[in-house]
Amino acid sequence: MKLLAKFCSIGISLLLASSSASAIVTNWDYTITSLFTAASYNGPGGTNPGAGVGALSWGTSTGSGRSSLVIGDSPATGNVNTYLGAGVPNAPPYLGLSTSLTHNNNPITGTSLLSAVLTNTVTLNPASPDNPALPIQLFPFNIAFVETTNSTPCAANSPANNPCNDIFVLTGGLLNSSFNYDALDGDGLRTYFVNIFPVTGGVLGTLQNSACIAAGQAPGCIGFTTEEGESTRLAFGFTISSNPLQIPEPGILALIGIALTGLGATRRRKL
Repeated sequence: MKLLAKFCSIGISLLLASSSASAIVTNWDYTITSLFTAASYNGPGGTNPGAGVGALSWGTSTGSGRSSLVIGDSPATGNVNTYLGAGVPNAPPYLGLSTSLTHNNNPITGTSLLSAVLTNTVTLNPASPDNPALPIQLFPFNIAFVETTNSTPCAANSPANNPCNDIFVLTGGLLNSSFNYDALDGDGLRTYFVNIFPVTGGVLGTLQNSACIAAGQAPGCIGFTTEEGESTRLAFGFTISSNPLQIPEPGILALIGIALTGLGATRRRKL
């Protein structure tokens, strides 16, 4: 009887484990489309986002063109596995590529960008099991921006002998949202957690207090600064998890970005 009970216990445990595994969507197809849906300037002449645009430009060119923020790799399509457990996914198939954002920092006069909203429209389609797609999800990034005057002392941490860097801040921090979904297996709704965060290596980080304050933000804000006359690209990563994730520290994001940069190059070669 004890042996039979032991086998019954093992069988029940395996059944529960199988049931638990089948209740989770393990693989998703996704499409992420990004647009600027709002913007404010300190004067006339900046791009009006209207119903949504892929680029914002502002200022009067001094010979190199206007300054701009340009969305790239949109729409981004791919496939991502659900990440189970704690920790931070740091590589595919649990980390997917999303859209990118490039700041073309040109010397200008006149109107400057003050703030913008970058809205990510996400479509998720369960691939395993193959179930109906979810309703469209919207994830806005709120951005504060400072066009520096290139006069000393600089508010941002500019390299020696260079003009002052412009300042870009994610005012809402890094995105961590959630949704409920029924995999139609009889277990009802389950909660999944969505994370969209910048991952370009060596760019995103905790800014100096002077840069945060210059952008009207509290010390410890997250963002990046860009050199005058340069184009700086910020790539975004995308994850889905069964539990809330600890959003990576900026240093870890930089390491993830190195891997994603290589993956992006590989993907482009295959196209």
